[in-house]
Amino acid sequence: MEAICGTREEHWPEVDVDSDTDEGREAMRRAEIAFHATIERSIRQQHTQSADDTIPLTLYAKAQSHQDQLTQDERSLLNTRGDVVGKALADPDSLTPDETHQVLFWPPPDVVRANIQRATGGKLSTPSELYAKGKDAVDREQFATLLNENEIALLARSFHATDDETFSPVDRSHSFGAPGAGHAVELISGRLGLDVVVFRTASLHHMHQMSRLRPVTLGLPSLGLLQSISMPEPDTPMPRSHLDQGQQPHDIIRTMASLQEEHELGNVTDEQVAARNREYLAALQTSSPRAGVSNSTLSPSSWPMTSPLSPADRFGSGPWPPTVRSRGPIDLFREDTHLSGFSVEPGWSALSKGQRDTYRIRSETLRREAWAENETALAAGTSSAVFPS
Repeated sequence: MEAICGTREEHWPEVDVDSDTDEGREAMRRAEIAFHATIERSIRQQHTQSADDTIPLTLYAKAQSHQDQLTQDERSLLNTRGDVVGKALADPDSLTPDETHQVLFWPPPDVVRANIQRATGGKLSTPSELYAKGKDAVDREQFATLLNENEIALLARSFHATDDETFSPVDRSHSFGAPGAGHAVELISGRLGLDVVVFRTASLHHMHQMSRLRPVTLGLPSLGLLQSISMPEPDTPMPRSHLDQGQQPHDIIRTMASLQEEHELGNVTDEQVAARNREYLAALQTSSPRAGVSNSTLSPSSWPMTSPLSPADRFGSGPWPPTVRSRGPIDLFREDTHLSGFSVEPGWSALSKGQRDTYRIRSETLRREAWAENETALAAGTSSAVFPS
């Protein structure tokens, strides 16, 4: 009995005995041990759950976008998470290939290699090769022509095979929606030169393919990286009063992203999305007005229906060096406003042409500087880019 004493409440010894007997006293002793062990475990769990809460959202954003500016104390704080996300944000160079795959929600390297070889008939074997093929197909606007269905499925499913029952898009979304996880994904993706548009395009094609097998009405989502958390059932709108009761901006943004995911799956209509987003955006404006962004820009009535972003607004006016993270105009806008997920593109659409042009000029300046630095590094023999194999 001692071996399991205190491990779970249901393992507590039976105490409905006579405490005056030796058997009863022993049972009471074991019950007391179990009781205190349960309390200590609960305290440890609460401490673990609150560890992430001690890390401000602004530090996650800084780790994602300004790694070189992190202080040692900030890196140490990120490492207090004690998981691969904290390690990735604190010191991305220290990640092993297995840990890199874990952050990106990919299978282990050997599984990814086998999946790619099977999907491509042995012609390709690494994520970088299949990604490059997908990127070329996107650039040439021949995605479904240049890639077969198995290749598209791998890109859509984070390199998980279609017969991999351990993979779930919902689990992936929930994983990315955890504090800091989405920032770690974008950080590592950027360092590897991965543009999310390739994977999102693959997801759209794969979803349309799946819709032929089951009658689901698909809505076209934005191409931003989704970060989602659990939300009410589609036919149960979240009350406005609930949103206004101290909910944090990032929680509202994640809820909007989760609503977009439901829209993708055909569970909510365009009208329902528009109605709920008006509530969410109003709550976002109330909870966190951003410096440098006017109230009229954040006003729900001023946020138009989002049209697909042009490649120039997403990636910049040309290609970026493979060793740096591309910073297109919309990336700079996201950094300035601290918006993320589904809220980025409506906010971008709400800007005036002059405001968007300013971001385009900044992006082009950074792109040219990046190429100049890349050429210098190549000449000095110090340029390197490591992609997990």
